[in-house]
Amino acid sequence: MLILFRHNAKKYAYDTACGALHTLSALEYRMLEAIQPPMSPVCPTALRYELAKYDSESVAECYDVLYEKAADGMIFAPENGTLCVPAADRDTVRAALSAAVEKLSAPVHVKGDVEGLAKEILGTKNLIQD
Repeated sequence: MLILFRHNAKKYAYDTACGALHTLSALEYRMLEAIQPPMSPVCPTALRYELAKYDSESVAECYDVLYEKAADGMIFAPENGTLCVPAADRDTVRAALSAAVEKLSAPVHVKGDVEGLAKEILGTKNLIQD
């Protein structure tokens, strides 16, 4: 599951299935808000119109970068019932997990927990699967 969130004046995308955490530009963030997987290899015309306030070449380049990340499994990774904790500073991990709690609808197995932080945050909503 791809989680978009803001923290300390930065925009992030956190993929819970693979644990990837990406710092995003305003265009990347806006684009990911509009994209639903699976991504087409070519930027959809409707998306180009939706992002008309941005330079069309920048939109095309940004889409290509995001498509590569999706193809490499770094965003929109297949769901497998596991939440991989991102490798980041504790404060950013806390923000990512707090954003994930709002989107998760079923308990998950936690992988790569940072000092029990995931259990602390997800446990409050009974989202930890044994």
